[in-house]
Amino acid sequence: MRVWSCLTMSTSANDTQNMSPFPEDAVQEIEQVHSRWTEFEAAGEAHSLMALCADDIEFWPPDAQPLLGREAVSAWVARGSTRIHSIEITERHIRGSNEITYLTANYKTTFSLKEDSKPRESRGSHLWILRKQAGTWVVTLVAWSLWCSATTEVCQPSPFPSAEATSSDMR
Repeated sequence: MRVWSCLTMSTSANDTQNMSPFPEDAVQEIEQVHSRWTEFEAAGEAHSLMALCADDIEFWPPDAQPLLGREAVSAWVARGSTRIHSIEITERHIRGSNEITYLTANYKTTFSLKEDSKPRESRGSHLWILRKQAGTWVVTLVAWSLWCSATTEVCQPSPFPSAEATSSDMR
């Protein structure tokens, strides 16, 4: 185990502050990818969603094992049993370099189950990792947490299907 002294830690923090700022055009490109993702997700366009992803995309849902690769993630997204009404994003932060970056944000998703049209709400936060590939930012990892609803204090199910869902849960 390596022990860091306070002096070493403060030197590292100072070095980080001296790094060049993340380019504004890259921030705008990543914000656009994020916004397009939420639009495609709300529209139920799984194929369009996957076009924003790297071949080695990873999904880390809060209630299931990670999914690896475009085929596995695409199949999992396509079998969703919810209809998304809206997605609100707040506190989006983007940090990184010209090659790799990460995005954090909070979300509020209003959705209904296919068998019950009553609107439900889930809130949480997500972490994305993106990398520059052939001049375009692509999503390489999406991990998210699910919080309890502020209005009911009862946790709502994720609007995404659980990896353990049975075939009867699909669609």
